[in-house]
Amino acid sequence: MRVVVIMAQKREGMQEFLRHHKYPFPLLSDERRQVVKEYGVYVAVNFESFNIARPGEFILDANGTIKFIYIGSMQTDFPPDEVIFDVIDDLKPGSPTKKAG
Repeated sequence: MRVVVIMAQKREGMQEFLRHHKYPFPLLSDERRQVVKEYGVYVAVNFESFNIARPGEFILDANGTIKFIYIGSMQTDFPPDEVIFDVIDDLKPGSPTKKAG
């Protein structure tokens, strides 16, 4: 299993952020907002800001099929960790297939 984070930020801003926060997986920069637009989380203007991406959680299986989507309604809206862990557990080889929430 691999975890990758894509941030709709300039590389310089990410580097500053990463000076204070450490992650055990790669963080990629989507400066031109191409990926966030393709995944439907780009917001041109809303009550919080402009030219931003809503927080989105996408879990793909080994074949690249999206198995879970959570798109936050605002910048502080994320799914509970337990939901993410359950989806990941369901994707492990040999796990009984359950519907992800």
